[in-house]
Amino acid sequence: MKIILLLVVAILAAFSGFVVHVFTVEWLPQWISTQMQGLEVKPSWDVRYVAAITSIEMGLGAVGLYYFGRYKFIQIGRFKSALLFSVLLLALNGRLIRQPLMDFVIGNPWHVALVQNAFNWLSWILMAFIVIYGYEYVVTLTDKKPLK
Repeated sequence: MKIILLLVVAILAAFSGFVVHVFTVEWLPQWISTQMQGLEVKPSWDVRYVAAITSIEMGLGAVGLYYFGRYKFIQIGRFKSALLFSVLLLALNGRLIRQPLMDFVIGNPWHVALVQNAFNWLSWILMAFIVIYGYEYVVTLTDKKPLK
């Protein structure tokens, strides 16, 4: 019963985001277009330093999530924890299944959807491994009783 109720919670949580998306897709692009008339947007390469500095947000979030779930994760070992953590990070961002599937549904061939998403997956996988192995290394340096 608990699993079914938690599944209902997950469905409601996901559906809330979907409803907001569907609602905003109707008017938000037009509103943005109106607001941006006559304005120039800088190419992404021109804002690389701001992007590099603000990317700490994702790293801090990942370290925070691992901090709170560490005792559960580490029970299965570092490597498996890093794999599981990367899957969770990808799923939280809708990048594990949703984005590749949506890329395919809108017309990209499977191989294109997989390649373009593989690089996104790589970022989150690397983040998960660095967070878990890095966190555990810091723990071994600073604590007297590290876990596994």
